[in-house]
Amino acid sequence: MLGRCTAILCAATACAFTAFFWRQGERFLEANGPTFDECVHLAAGHSYWTAGDFRMNNEDPPLLKLWWALPLVVEPPAGCQPTHSDGNHWQAGIAFLYHSGMPHQDLLRPARRMNLLFGSSIVLLAGWWVRRLWNSRLAGLAACGFAACDPNLLAISCVLSTDAGFAFFALLSSYLLWEYTARPNRRLLAATGVSLGLMLAAKLSAIAMIGGLAAAGVVYLLRGGVLALPEAARARLRLAAKLRLAVDLAFRLMVIAFIVLAATYSFVHFDEWGRGLKFQLTRAEHGDGRFYLDGTISRTGWLHYFLVVMAVKLPLGLIAAAGGALLMRHRVNAFFAIPPIVFFIAASVSRVDLGIRVVLPAIAFLYVLAGGLAAAGSYRCIRIALLSGCLAWAGYAAATTGRDPIAYFNELGKSRPNLVADSNVDWGQGLPRLREYMQRERLDVVYLSYFGTDRPEAYDVRFQALPGYGRVGPPGGEAIPRDAPRHFVAISVNNLLGIYLNDPATFAFLRSRSPTAMLGGSIAIYDLTGDDAAIERIRELALTP
Repeated sequence: MLGRCTAILCAATACAFTAFFWRQGERFLEANGPTFDECVHLAAGHSYWTAGDFRMNNEDPPLLKLWWALPLVVEPPAGCQPTHSDGNHWQAGIAFLYHSGMPHQDLLRPARRMNLLFGSSIVLLAGWWVRRLWNSRLAGLAACGFAACDPNLLAISCVLSTDAGFAFFALLSSYLLWEYTARPNRRLLAATGVSLGLMLAAKLSAIAMIGGLAAAGVVYLLRGGVLALPEAARARLRLAAKLRLAVDLAFRLMVIAFIVLAATYSFVHFDEWGRGLKFQLTRAEHGDGRFYLDGTISRTGWLHYFLVVMAVKLPLGLIAAAGGALLMRHRVNAFFAIPPIVFFIAASVSRVDLGIRVVLPAIAFLYVLAGGLAAAGSYRCIRIALLSGCLAWAGYAAATTGRDPIAYFNELGKSRPNLVADSNVDWGQGLPRLREYMQRERLDVVYLSYFGTDRPEAYDVRFQALPGYGRVGPPGGEAIPRDAPRHFVAISVNNLLGIYLNDPATFAFLRSRSPTAMLGGSIAIYDLTGDDAAIERIRELALTP
């Protein structure tokens, strides 16, 4: 009876952590506008369902875009049809989100909730794996708590980015393969293959995670384990025989995976996956990639970028718990240790330094490791005390993040402003906060340099456009009279730092000033009223409406 009550209490606590995570997500949805790629992703997903054409936005696989657009297909809003414009998916995305005859938030919110389901599932899956891995309910709850209190997981789960879905399927595939090694059976074999296929259909960089799982399998074999089909599993075999059985198992898994992957393209459009992969492997030839770190803009990135980003973006309670668990455990399971390490190395070598979201699949495994601090073993009193402190620390990070988890920094990051930028801070989400500020300060119009594809007009924000990045079509806006009573400038952080501007020094003269306000960490406000010289420089930069 006591054991049953304990199990119910633990399940209720895990659900409470998940409910807290979901509630934080709802706050985000109300406060933040579309990030850079969301209009394209949602329009593409709707187009896949309604037109059966997978060419739009084919640089990413279709699974998650199909998933996000599902609510719009089940209950189609009036007039909600994707509009194609000469094959330009940016124009199609803008037309779909802003010119459908209904508020863009009403299109976006249901899709974002579909992605929030992946973040919530990571919270529960991390807890369940830890519960199974170390046979400890307390450890499982700790893993749930660390995942639910990570502002980075929350932020990435609340926007239409492929990273949260990919992270979930990466964690699920590793877990299922670990379960398969303990009790090989055909149901687990099929489930693992399906999960691998869904992971490949979520993001093309899943190939690196496949490599990590393969490396984990090799380590498992060298440690004396057996990877084989259920009827062929044997404990005492020579290494050569084990390798043959493992290759046979891997072949079966990949056959299942590629059938699932092809199914997400309706089979007949499977060639689009190859085109997308080719684009990603040659993306330097297609775009103007620029990356930012500590005041430097680079086109080639840095090997140590993600180490720096994780050090300043992850809650220090999570980092401390993961480090403590690693120090206090003598042996780490290969299937949760090696895949994230291989993936992290691959991400670092690729130098696509766009933000912490790129390595979210590796971070998801940290929740599992951190939960292990509560597992049975030596130094129990010390570990429980450390666990309590780390969970409280992580909980404080979640509680104080408010509506702005994208721009979250831990205590180390807060001491180094402008160390990192891009989607770590400014993902183009800040226009609702600008509207609130203008209403509160009774500002009629502002000079605006915006980073992102969101539209100020959609919020009735009056503005005169300054050089920015991401706007599709003419700059829009209106001219502000020279003799206007107030002159306020709103600049997205990425533009203030000049990351994507033709001239990175465009707004350098404002960087030495303290902003009048910082909106959600992503938009700096400067009151230039009375500063004639600064006003004149801004007016020289202003674009013609």
